[in-house]
Amino acid sequence: MPNKEAIEQILSQIMDIIPEIEGLIVASSSGKVAAGQTLTEKDHSKIAASVLALYNESKNVNTAVNQGTSQVLYIESENGYTITVHGMKTFAVAIAGKDAAPSLGLIIRSLRRAVEKIEQG
Repeated sequence: MPNKEAIEQILSQIMDIIPEIEGLIVASSSGKVAAGQTLTEKDHSKIAASVLALYNESKNVNTAVNQGTSQVLYIESENGYTITVHGMKTFAVAIAGKDAAPSLGLIIRSLRRAVEKIEQG
């Protein structure tokens, strides 16, 4: 995994391209936060741990429905969206407001590229 500064640069580029994003977090598959940027104070470790638990539970769902491994988790809530993209060793989390609805595809694509770039080192 690249160093924290390199990951933060990747996150900054995404936030510059997609202004609706309120925060981005990158963590290892074990849940250890590598880097994170949020517009407001948020507990990055708690978010990463919660996403990891949800991802692990999604494996059970996918086994039950025979759909393979989870790659993207998408949560729509009252005030916005939480989108996660999972790679082999890394996952990325985007937090966005309701105004991000038209940009969800771009967010997912950007997170996929970020995870690929981070995993390639």
